[in-house]
Amino acid sequence: MPITDPEKKRIAQTARLVMKICFNCGCRNDINATRCRKCRNPYLRLKNRALGVKK
Repeated sequence: MPITDPEKKRIAQTARLVMKICFNCGCRNDINATRCRKCRNPYLRLKNRALGVKK
């Protein structure tokens, strides 16, 4: 069921897309993280935020 309320849609997209991913273990971390919460590796990347249909 699609979300029609723009405020709820913004909150949902923020929760799903604004995070960092650990290169080592793939764990999701807070956007402000400097180290992985699971393996303590400092090598993090931003989650890919490209929106669109999967191929």
